[in-house]
Amino acid sequence: MKTPRRIGIVGLDHWYIGREVPAVAARRDDAVVVAVAHSHEGNRKELADRWSIPFETSDLMAVATSPDVDVVVTACTTAEHVDLALAAARHGKHLVTVKPCAMSVPEARRLRDGVAAAGVLAVPFEANTRFQAHGRTFARAIRDGAIGNVQSASLVGRFTIDGARLDWPGQPNPNAWWMDPAKVPGGGWMDHAIYLVDWLRWAFQDEVASVSGVAKTLVHHDLSPKQDDFGVALLEFSRGAIATVEVTWSSPRGHYQMGWQVTGSEGDLAWDGTISPGMSIRARHGTPEAGKWHPLAADGSEGTATSPSRSGEDIPVSRVRGTQPTGCLDHLLDCLADGTTPIASLDDSVRTLEACMAFHDAAREGRRVDLAR
Repeated sequence: MKTPRRIGIVGLDHWYIGREVPAVAARRDDAVVVAVAHSHEGNRKELADRWSIPFETSDLMAVATSPDVDVVVTACTTAEHVDLALAAARHGKHLVTVKPCAMSVPEARRLRDGVAAAGVLAVPFEANTRFQAHGRTFARAIRDGAIGNVQSASLVGRFTIDGARLDWPGQPNPNAWWMDPAKVPGGGWMDHAIYLVDWLRWAFQDEVASVSGVAKTLVHHDLSPKQDDFGVALLEFSRGAIATVEVTWSSPRGHYQMGWQVTGSEGDLAWDGTISPGMSIRARHGTPEAGKWHPLAADGSEGTATSPSRSGEDIPVSRVRGTQPTGCLDHLLDCLADGTTPIASLDDSVRTLEACMAFHDAAREGRRVDLAR
């Protein structure tokens, strides 16, 4: 048995990233959490005590550069992130990086270039949707040509502001770091849209060419003028596909709604993440089954086909890989074990942040913003 990779958690501001790290390590035999750093003593001690993490401190840089750590998961604020991640990389640590990765596109490029120069692996957390069942399955169906050439997509994520106003589960804070434009470069739209923009780029295997849209404050008028609680972006891709991405913080407390629709030249995909969760496809044009929706079974791995037969046969799943990564840390650890290259990188972070920041410029100025490539 190989010596487990030693993981250090740097910050717990992005608590739903940091808190999952010990659970991931606990179900693997090749990873162990050895350190956690966070400014809030009570919260870091709670995590350390629950998971028997041997070292806890308020000094984030100490964990980022510790000789006793092999992998760093950054769950600090975005404003702190670049310098901490670069220091970790220079000390030979592989990384799972917080989202957004930087306060600006130039800073994201500085991070990307510094990590590349250090020769370590880094998986950005905004790639997390790539590992979720609907994200994997839709991407596979699109790439297998199950719906022909992609023409358009509509992705919706309507949420409340409550999660962004928590310092920790059970610790509401109206001034949590997501509310501070000095600590994060966006508001309600970017909070979850950054995942969706990353997924669209990956699934379409294409880049955003131009962005337009609307961002407003519909409900929470105490937000900074630099933030929003509602946004709808129109993304035009270089090969002609068009996607709308609506993400909000304006839903009533206790309410949320998620759903995707993707249309191609030969069929459609639909995912309902709220009312009757499930995935469906209609892609049998020219057969007796044309126009009918069929359940789409979840893809089990990056190498498992789930494309429908155009002859009208049932949708097959040839095999399911039980060890399929469930998130960014799993994937990074698998890549380190197998010597493979991650399916997401900090270059993806740069390109996704470029598109997200372009949306904010477009919405503020009421115009279309073209992205230089």
